[in-house]
Amino acid sequence: MLICVWLVAGRPASAQEEEEGTFGLYEAILLTPSEGTVLSWSGRRYAGQLEVKSASDGLVVVERVEPEGYLLGIQEVPFSWPEEALKTQVVAARTYLAWTLSRGRAGSGATYGFDICATPACQVYGGLDQVEGSGGDQWAAAVAATTDEVLLFNGAPAQALYSSTTGGRTRDVRDVFGGNGVPYLRAVDSPGEHSPFVDWSFEVPRSVLEAILREAERIDGRLQGARVRTTADGAGAWMVELDADGRTRSLTSWDFRGVMNRYGPQVAPELLPAQRPDGKRYPQTVLSPTYTIAKDWRYPEDFRSGFIVVDEIYTISGHGWGHLVGMSQYGALALAEAGSSYDEILGHYYGGLKPQPAGETLPDQIAVGLEWGEAEVVVTADGPIAVVADGEPIATVALGSWRFTARADDVAVYPPEGFGLPPALRDLEPLVVSPAGSSVVVTGTLAAAAEVRLVVFDGPGVIGEAPWTLREAGQFALVWDGSVNGIVAGPGRYRVLIEARSPEGVADSFITVELVRRP
Repeated sequence: MLICVWLVAGRPASAQEEEEGTFGLYEAILLTPSEGTVLSWSGRRYAGQLEVKSASDGLVVVERVEPEGYLLGIQEVPFSWPEEALKTQVVAARTYLAWTLSRGRAGSGATYGFDICATPACQVYGGLDQVEGSGGDQWAAAVAATTDEVLLFNGAPAQALYSSTTGGRTRDVRDVFGGNGVPYLRAVDSPGEHSPFVDWSFEVPRSVLEAILREAERIDGRLQGARVRTTADGAGAWMVELDADGRTRSLTSWDFRGVMNRYGPQVAPELLPAQRPDGKRYPQTVLSPTYTIAKDWRYPEDFRSGFIVVDEIYTISGHGWGHLVGMSQYGALALAEAGSSYDEILGHYYGGLKPQPAGETLPDQIAVGLEWGEAEVVVTADGPIAVVADGEPIATVALGSWRFTARADDVAVYPPEGFGLPPALRDLEPLVVSPAGSSVVVTGTLAAAAEVRLVVFDGPGVIGEAPWTLREAGQFALVWDGSVNGIVAGPGRYRVLIEARSPEGVADSFITVELVRRP
């Protein structure tokens, strides 16, 4: 029988905290699932270890997972896309991971202690749920088919940038992000994209645009004009010129996009992001750094006197969604549908680079920053886990949900109810349900988290059972559908065994139920 070992590693909680059910205060907690166990947090399921640690602004949640396991959770394109498009995305995502690791931890990763984040600021990562859903086997096959493949430039991981849609041509990295750039991130054609964001356009009144720019401290006073100065590929950033109070101020089209996306919805949430032709709203106010700005005057349709109000309207029209540097995801889809292989697609967008073995560019395990600044974290598991606090074991094998709260600069740990106790069964009660009186529900309570099951006997023989399922301490319910090998059991009295098992012990109890067939 497995025995759960627990001890207080680090500082114990105060007497008051112990009364509230706190196990202790620690800097970091590591939860490791046993083989076959999956951890869940915030409605998502994860295959790796979950770490909960303290920071000055709350709790940080990090998953420690193998690189290939991380790639299974990438949620950047629909899994229904063709195989070559999926393989293209896998290699780009793996390469971007390797490039991020090669730079060392920076920004939030350096602050909170992880290698790569799980948001669009890095790559969208969602754990196991999507890959285990519809079409997930296609994505898993693409990951397996390209195992360990990355793009290398001069022996190091390439900066494999990618975005949704370009509208026909990618952008040179120098024109969007500045610097000297690299030869594999030059502008290339990207025809055939079938995306709702190939072309986009919206109108914004002068008063609203002016309010946004003033809120962002980009202009003072009245806005008199705005326009975009374009350049040839590689000749520098497109510039937005703003005329206000006799002055012209300039910012790159990428920076103007950031201003509009941050302040537009704050200043005019009823207008921005604008509505698409199909009635939905665009995902952002300004979708890319490739656009023009035109000024027009809107006259009223009718007026009763010689005095009229003429509205100044700015129309922002652009192409694509994202930074448009590197690979276009919808462009990769178009090339795959046209018959290109994934290595040909990657070579097109990344200056001829081809997939190569990752070698030492990828470690055995990475730390993915799932969230930070959390006040409370609850981690559940569908099987046994090990729990380590500040390097010392709290439990070698444990069942149930663990709750953590931010307490000053520490993590307050709340173990599952009944932690360390055997799973005593209490208050068992049978209930015959369904209109035909053929199904049986047995309810009861558990003193501690345990796996429970129901076994139905007719005389000495077993005729039905419910599989082992994990239940938290407290009330539970188990169901027998009243069938035997797919055939409805006849009326009569049946003995039902309820079993519970956990690392701390086992419990079982028999009750009698009666099936009554109603006409």
